[in-house]
Amino acid sequence: MKHLKGTTYQVVGESNAQRIVFFHGSGGGPDTPFMEFFTDQWQALGFEIVRPDFPYWQKVRATGVKRPPDRMERLVEQMQMWLSALQQDGKPTWFAGKSLGSRVMLRLADEFEAQGQIALGFPFNPPSKPERSRLDELGYARSPGLIIEGTRDPFAKQVRNSALILPSHWQIQWLEGGDHGFEPTAAKRHLRERLWLQASRLTEEFLK
Repeated sequence: MKHLKGTTYQVVGESNAQRIVFFHGSGGGPDTPFMEFFTDQWQALGFEIVRPDFPYWQKVRATGVKRPPDRMERLVEQMQMWLSALQQDGKPTWFAGKSLGSRVMLRLADEFEAQGQIALGFPFNPPSKPERSRLDELGYARSPGLIIEGTRDPFAKQVRNSALILPSHWQIQWLEGGDHGFEPTAAKRHLRERLWLQASRLTEEFLK
């Protein structure tokens, strides 16, 4: 674990020429099997992977007590300070985010000249309010973007049930049977690895 500008973070593959900054989701932090899986996959492709703790997750890590995320303004402000220091080396950088992390990513990508953006389970709408769209947030950053979404994701009801028009620099790929974390149903639990590998291959094509 490293510390920079008040933020704790993890890094692997430091000697690699390109970097992926990978922002975690709201409830799992940067150490979930999901985050570990994609970190391993991208490191194998020759990237440095950096996973910061959001401010509230640093408190979770210190106390062991779960807590809700900070307001978006707080998350973005802290990540701006941290990235300003991290990016002093000028290493070409891609951004990736799981759910909440992808919303934070969108607010930072242009400022830090991201080569591209990967949203894993973008929360298009709150599950209980499918009419409350976050589609306009995809216009916050101009670099090319890839969204990977499960067809059973409750955060994607708003776009699954209507004609989806994305900004021209974004593409979306659907994982059949996956939920918000790309998990299949309990009866098809054995298919999880297949879904995660499918998602990984999609990111590999995008990162080339």
